[in-house]
Amino acid sequence: MKKNNTMFFKLTVLASALLTAAAVQAAPVYDQDGKSLEFNVEGMAGVFSTDENYTGIDGGNNWQEGYIKGDLVGRNTIANGAVYGGLGVIALGTGGDGDAGGYTSGDESELKLENAFVGWQSSNGLFDLSIGRQQFTLGDGFIIAGDAISLGDMGIPGVDVDRGGAYYLAGQKSFDKTAVLKVDPEGALRGDLFWLQSDNPYHQDTEIGGVNFELVDDAKGTLGLSYMSVLDVDQGAGFGIWDQRKGMDIVSLRGQGSMGVENLFLSFEYVNETGGDTAVKNDGNAWYAEAGWTFTDLPWSPTVNYRHAKFSGDDSSTTDNEAFDPLFFGFTRGFGTWFQGEVASNYAGPANSGNTVDRLELMVQPRDDLTVGLQYWDFGTEDDAADLAGTEVDLYALWSINDNFVFSPMVGYYKPDGNDVVANQGNDDANLYLQAVLMYFY
Repeated sequence: MKKNNTMFFKLTVLASALLTAAAVQAAPVYDQDGKSLEFNVEGMAGVFSTDENYTGIDGGNNWQEGYIKGDLVGRNTIANGAVYGGLGVIALGTGGDGDAGGYTSGDESELKLENAFVGWQSSNGLFDLSIGRQQFTLGDGFIIAGDAISLGDMGIPGVDVDRGGAYYLAGQKSFDKTAVLKVDPEGALRGDLFWLQSDNPYHQDTEIGGVNFELVDDAKGTLGLSYMSVLDVDQGAGFGIWDQRKGMDIVSLRGQGSMGVENLFLSFEYVNETGGDTAVKNDGNAWYAEAGWTFTDLPWSPTVNYRHAKFSGDDSSTTDNEAFDPLFFGFTRGFGTWFQGEVASNYAGPANSGNTVDRLELMVQPRDDLTVGLQYWDFGTEDDAADLAGTEVDLYALWSINDNFVFSPMVGYYKPDGNDVVANQGNDDANLYLQAVLMYFY
């Protein structure tokens, strides 16, 4: 295994210096007469280790990742509302052996533009229009949670998917070009019109447009219905695995809330994907149902949560493509949503296509500043998809050190069962996964 410690040392020194400077300097820059300007900082640094990898080389991997991004965000009140905007950059990289999935080499480091957007909000809050390079999340992030996949130099001749690395931490989330209109009248109904253009080589610069409607009840929860279409794809770019996206229609029906029952959590989503402009048409679907309960009267207020998810796989006996396209899913409301299983989703597979997932989670809060969680995962195979069946157990903690810093250690234990994942790993041994991540927010 190669060790790129020099690059990582430089990256660590840079990140440490930027974090120190941010801690000292980050503050509202200006706030007077309806005009405001502030500087926001977000950074993460992590160390990772596995006993096994999925690159075809015996043994495990040890690597490091980091990113830090800073944003200037301004707002100016005008006669008919307010104009606002943001401009930010991100520095990121990967050191050591590169990640266990082989998506980074350990030689990545990059400084680039992350956010650049302007917007207008009406004085009554009815309309909010923004354009530019920015994040966008649809509902729970099941199919759109920013443009977060960040591969590195995979060393494949003729294939360029390098976005700077920091694959696990996924600090880059902004779409390259967007136009988003939010409509929020008085009452329960709200909606969005959106156009998103990716510049991510992994996603082959996918362009997507859609409309979203939501019915919001503060006591019971939210129901959402969305329609979108893939307008364009750079066919043949990157890995070429998303060529069939072009022209695909997507419908999403979802809900989340408590139904007015204290301590209850319910969530579901169904997504249907059809059509397309290529010779092979899409006919995939995915859904999940989730329920949780918090026992507030017990010590440490334990929460028990169960989720079942199913993502269609391709049926080799038909001329259509039934494999569900997971689109732009990302990390939203905690570990496992929607990178399901730390080893499975990030490195070994499956990743929300051609599989079933059952998750059982227990979370406790021993102190106000400490949360501890334990997750059990069971992965199955759907239709004629690759056999990536397996099980995983993840134990994690989130410690809020102060208002700015959060520390999160994790231990994972992954056991491959499916023929294809055993072949990728090179054996059927259990894989011990360790990580420790320090986060900074201002």
